Amino acid sequence: MKPSTMRRCSYRWITQQPVHLPLDKTRLILFYLGINYLIIFVDVFIAHALNRFIPIYEWIPIVFSPIAALAAILLLIKPELSLTKFFNILTNFSGVVIGILGFGFHLQGSSAGNVVSFSGLTSGNPVFAPLAFIALGSIGLLTTLDDHPNSRKYNITQKTRWLLISTALWFLATALVAYFDHAQTGFTNLYTWIPLYMGIFAAMILLFQAYSYPERGLSLLLGTTMFLSFVVGLLGFAFHLSADLAGRGNILLSRVFYQAPGLAPLLFCDLGIWGVLVFLEPLTIKEEEST
Repeated sequence: MKPSTMRRCSYRWITQQPVHLPLDKTRLILFYLGINYLIIFVDVFIAHALNRFIPIYEWIPIVFSPIAALAAILLLIKPELSLTKFFNILTNFSGVVIGILGFGFHLQGSSAGNVVSFSGLTSGNPVFAPLAFIALGSIGLLTTLDDHPNSRKYNITQKTRWLLISTALWFLATALVAYFDHAQTGFTNLYTWIPLYMGIFAAMILLFQAYSYPERGLSLLLGTTMFLSFVVGLLGFAFHLSADLAGRGNILLSRVFYQAPGLAPLLFCDLGIWGVLVFLEPLTIKEEEST
C-alpha cells in the first residue's frame, strides 16, 4: 500500500459520474474492519462467558479481537510505515488460523465421538461462527495489496476483485449458518428460508461482478442486492428478538445464543455494507484530471 494510493480521491460506483469521498477505499475498509473486530469481541465474550471460559483456550478469540482492531486502526493512521503493515499482515493471518482452529473445536464439540451428525450441527455450539475470523482475516490481508487504478481487468482492479470474492464467500458461509440455525425449527415458517436464498443470491451477484465489466445495470443490481441484504438482516433481528422475548418481557443470554441468536441476522446488514465498500473503485489519474 503505497502512500500515493492513500490520497483523497473519487470513486466510480453505481452512478455514471464519480462519487467523491473524503477517504479512499482502503482506509474506509480498515476503519470498518476495526469496528467488525470489536463487534466480534463483544459477541464472543458473551457467548464464551456462558461456559465460564472453560476450556481456557476460549480466551484466545476474546484477547485477539481488540488486537486485530488495533492493527487495522494503526494501518489506517500510519499506512506508510512498514511496521504497521507487517503488524496488520501478521495479525490477520493469525485471525485466519484462529478461525480454522475455532471451527475445528466447535465441530468437535458438536460431534458424538468421531461422528458428525446433522442434529449435532443444528444444536449446541454454533459450529460455523468461527468462520467470521477467517472472513475478516482474509479481508484484512487484502487491504495490504496495492490498488493500482491504471492496471485493471474487466475495468476493476485486482484488489477489488479479491475483495468481491472474499465478500461473496462470506455471504455463502452466512447462508450456511442460517440454514443450520433454522433447521432446528424444521423451517415451519417459510420465511426462515429467506436468509439462505439471500446469501446464495448475493454471493452469485458479487462473484459475477468480480469477473464482469461493471456496467450500470449490473452495478445497480449489486447495490439493490446489498440493500435487500441489509433489510433481511433488520427483519431477521426483529424476528429473533421476538422469539427470544417469547412473552416473557426479558431476554435470557442462553436463549439469545442457543435458541434464536439475536445478533446473527445483523450479519446480513454488515455484509450489505461490506459489499458496497469493496466495490468502490479508485479513478485513474486521467479520470481524476477530467473531474
